[in-house]
Amino acid sequence: MNDGYLQVFISAENKKQADKILNSLLKKKLVSGGLLLSAPARFWWKGKIIDMNYYNISTFTKEKHKQAIIDDVKKTSAEEVPMVWFTKFEGNEKLLKWIDETLIYKYGKKEDIC
Repeated sequence: MNDGYLQVFISAENKKQADKILNSLLKKKLVSGGLLLSAPARFWWKGKIIDMNYYNISTFTKEKHKQAIIDDVKKTSAEEVPMVWFTKFEGNEKLLKWIDETLIYKYGKKEDIC
Protein backbone atom coordinates (compact mmCIF):
# COMPACT_ATOMS: atom_id res chain seq x y z
CA MET A 1 0.00 0.00 0.00
CA ASN A 2 1.49 3.32 -1.05
CA ASP A 3 -1.28 5.83 -0.48
CA GLY A 4 -2.49 5.34 3.09
CA TYR A 5 -2.22 7.90 5.86
CA LEU A 6 0.10 7.39 8.81
CA GLN A 7 0.56 9.00 12.17
CA VAL A 8 4.27 9.00 12.94
CA PHE A 9 5.88 8.97 16.39
CA ILE A 10 9.59 9.71 16.75
CA SER A 11 11.66 9.68 19.94
CA ALA A 12 14.10 12.40 20.99
CA GLU A 13 16.25 12.81 24.09
CA ASN A 14 15.65 16.57 24.40
CA LYS A 15 13.91 19.55 22.78
CA LYS A 16 16.93 20.55 20.71
CA GLN A 17 17.09 17.09 19.17
CA ALA A 18 13.30 16.98 18.64
CA ASP A 19 13.43 20.37 16.87
CA LYS A 20 16.31 19.22 14.66
CA ILE A 21 14.51 16.03 13.62
CA LEU A 22 11.16 17.73 12.99
CA ASN A 23 12.70 20.63 11.06
CA SER A 24 14.60 18.24 8.81
CA LEU A 25 11.43 16.27 8.01
CA LEU A 26 9.40 19.44 7.42
CA LYS A 27 12.00 20.96 5.07
CA LYS A 28 11.95 17.78 3.00
CA LYS A 29 8.13 17.75 2.95
CA LEU A 30 8.04 14.25 4.44
CA VAL A 31 5.57 15.24 7.19
CA SER A 32 2.76 17.75 7.45
CA GLY A 33 3.68 19.30 10.82
CA GLY A 34 4.46 18.11 14.30
CA LEU A 35 3.51 18.18 17.93
CA LEU A 36 6.36 17.97 20.44
CA LEU A 37 5.34 16.08 23.56
CA SER A 38 7.53 15.97 26.67
CA ALA A 39 7.01 13.76 29.69
CA PRO A 40 8.90 11.74 32.26
CA ALA A 41 10.08 8.39 30.91
CA ARG A 42 11.47 5.21 32.43
CA PHE A 43 13.08 2.47 30.37
CA TRP A 44 15.76 -0.20 30.31
CA TRP A 45 19.04 0.92 28.74
CA LYS A 46 22.26 -1.10 28.78
CA GLY A 47 21.25 -3.12 31.84
CA LYS A 48 19.98 -0.18 33.91
CA ILE A 49 16.60 1.43 34.43
CA ILE A 50 16.87 5.05 33.29
CA ASP A 51 14.59 7.91 34.41
CA MET A 52 14.59 11.10 32.33
CA ASN A 53 12.36 13.59 30.59
CA TYR A 54 11.86 12.46 27.03
CA TYR A 55 10.34 13.90 23.86
CA ASN A 56 8.10 12.31 21.29
CA ILE A 57 7.27 13.97 18.00
CA SER A 58 3.78 13.22 16.71
CA THR A 59 3.09 14.04 13.07
CA PHE A 60 1.24 12.91 9.94
CA THR A 61 2.42 11.62 6.58
CA LYS A 62 1.57 9.24 3.77
CA GLU A 63 2.67 5.64 3.33
CA LYS A 64 4.95 6.48 0.41
CA HIS A 65 7.20 8.60 2.71
CA LYS A 66 7.69 5.92 5.38
CA GLN A 67 11.18 4.71 4.42
CA ALA A 68 12.43 8.24 3.70
CA ILE A 69 11.32 9.29 7.20
CA ILE A 70 13.13 6.34 8.80
CA ASP A 71 16.29 7.12 6.81
CA ASP A 72 16.17 10.83 7.67
CA VAL A 73 15.65 10.20 11.39
CA LYS A 74 18.61 7.78 11.41
CA LYS A 75 20.80 10.55 9.94
CA THR A 76 19.42 13.38 12.08
CA SER A 77 18.94 11.77 15.48
CA ALA A 78 21.72 11.71 18.07
CA GLU A 79 20.21 8.62 19.70
CA GLU A 80 22.00 5.30 19.44
CA VAL A 81 18.62 3.65 18.79
CA PRO A 82 16.26 6.21 17.26
CA MET A 83 12.66 5.08 17.63
CA VAL A 84 10.26 5.66 14.75
CA TRP A 85 6.87 3.99 14.62
CA PHE A 86 3.82 4.35 12.44
CA THR A 87 0.09 3.91 12.93
CA LYS A 88 -2.33 3.76 10.01
CA PHE A 89 -5.38 5.97 10.46
CA GLU A 90 -8.47 7.32 8.82
CA GLY A 91 -9.47 10.92 9.38
CA ASN A 92 -11.98 13.53 8.48
CA GLU A 93 -11.93 14.86 4.93
CA LYS A 94 -10.40 18.25 5.84
CA LEU A 95 -7.52 16.65 7.75
CA LEU A 96 -6.68 14.27 4.91
CA LYS A 97 -6.92 17.08 2.35
CA TRP A 98 -4.55 19.21 4.47
CA ILE A 99 -2.03 16.35 4.62
CA ASP A 100 -2.30 15.83 0.84
CA GLU A 101 -1.89 19.54 0.10
CA THR A 102 0.97 19.95 2.56
CA LEU A 103 2.96 17.09 1.05
CA ILE A 104 2.20 17.86 -2.62
CA TYR A 105 5.30 20.00 -3.12
CA LYS A 106 8.50 18.10 -2.46
CA TYR A 107 11.91 19.59 -3.15
CA GLY A 108 10.25 22.51 -4.96
CA LYS A 109 8.37 20.27 -7.42
CA LYS A 110 4.73 19.33 -7.44
CA GLU A 111 4.15 15.62 -6.75
CA ASP A 112 1.15 13.59 -7.75
CA ILE A 113 -1.39 13.36 -4.94
CA CYS A 114 -2.18 9.78 -4.10
